[in-house]
Amino acid sequence: MLILLQIILQLLGFTLLSLSLQRHYNDVIGQARRLKKSTYLLFRCLGIALLIVATANAIYTWGTALGLVYVFATATLVATTLAILLAYITRLKAMLE
Repeated sequence: MLILLQIILQLLGFTLLSLSLQRHYNDVIGQARRLKKSTYLLFRCLGIALLIVATANAIYTWGTALGLVYVFATATLVATTLAILLAYITRLKAMLE
C-alpha cells in the first residue's frame, strides 16, 4: 500500500512538471493558448513539492538506503510510463473520438 502511495505522489509530481512545459500543456489540454507565467510557476512548484514529499515519505517509511532505492525505482517506472503516454497522446485522443 505504501508503494502505491509513492507511485501516486510521483505520478502527480511528474505530471505537473510535464504540464509546465508548453508543448505538453497544449497536447494534453488541447488549447493553442500560451501558458501563463503564474500557471507555469504553480505547476512547476507543486510538481517539485510533490516529488520532495514522495522522497521524504519513502525515506521516513523505509529508511535512507531502501527509501532511496524505492524512490528511484518508482521514479523510473512512473517517468517511463508518463513519457510513453505523452508521446502518443494525440493518437490516443484520435482513437477515443
